[in-house]
Amino acid sequence: MTDTMKQIVLASYAKGNPKPSDFRLEEVPIPTAGERKILLRTLWLAVDPLFRFAIDEVRLSGALHLELGDVMVGATVSEVVASNHPDYAPGDVVEGRTGWRQYAVVAPDQADYRGPPRKLDPSLAPVSTALGVLGMPGQTAHGGIETLRIKPGETVAISAAAGAVGSIAGQIAKIHGARAVGIAGGAGKVQALLDLGFDGAADYKAPDFAAQLKAAAPNGIDCYFDNTGGDVTLEVFKQLNRGSRMAMCGYIAYYGMGYEGPGPDHMPALYRTIMGTGLEIRGFAGFMAGQKALDDIAGWISDGKLTYPEAVVEGIEAAPQAFASVFSGHDFVGKLLVKVAEPA
Repeated sequence: MTDTMKQIVLASYAKGNPKPSDFRLEEVPIPTAGERKILLRTLWLAVDPLFRFAIDEVRLSGALHLELGDVMVGATVSEVVASNHPDYAPGDVVEGRTGWRQYAVVAPDQADYRGPPRKLDPSLAPVSTALGVLGMPGQTAHGGIETLRIKPGETVAISAAAGAVGSIAGQIAKIHGARAVGIAGGAGKVQALLDLGFDGAADYKAPDFAAQLKAAAPNGIDCYFDNTGGDVTLEVFKQLNRGSRMAMCGYIAYYGMGYEGPGPDHMPALYRTIMGTGLEIRGFAGFMAGQKALDDIAGWISDGKLTYPEAVVEGIEAAPQAFASVFSGHDFVGKLLVKVAEPA
């Protein structure tokens, strides 16, 4: 093992969509594990849109806020290479939030609300799934579907359906007996959703998006799993049925904005939709789905009812571009991961 490691820090606060130039690659000494601490070597890194909230100059929402020069936050799968803690041994594989760096020291006794690093069993599933279907994105998809209280036979529309959360949410909706309609950008992603078993799909980038959505949901939309906001959501509003429910998972169309965006003012459309359809809107926190969500999903995977597409880029240096592409557009389907290293 060399004496130095690579890490990626915040070089400038994001203005609008993040850019690779908002980050800087550094080479620093590898830390050592002190008393009751463990040294982790990063194997996999997730580029979750959730962490866009941490890189605004002024904190607008979310629990995290980075200062310039801080290591970029991110969820990781790592192996324990040195341990001074009785609960962890060298060779253990864990999931945690250690950021965009090749090595990290963690104090399990000082864990936050997420708890200490979660031990993984590589024999049960590829460890990369701890950052996707068997991690926060899977829990989020499960929690959102539970929030919608789906009835068999209802039509559920999912925006950003080709992403890590949306691709799982649509499949869970079908497991609950619903008709799943995915919304994604590009003909390739639309076909990928149909290949995953979605009953219909629409390309929001196409000139005939409204017609595609109506054709995919000919009887209207009963439930909406919203990951985006923006023009996609405004179009979905036009096709909601009476008594519809909306689970607000994210609003990526507005992540780069403050409390006020550019005109026109769409609040009248929102209020008319709520009053005209009785729309129920509820935000939710995915992590609250807890272990039950992971148990349910593991069972569905085992039973062949749910699949989990993953897209992989190589090397920690690829993380800034991968993260930026989540907001500016890419052709990946499912969970986007950065492979940092092979297990020892």
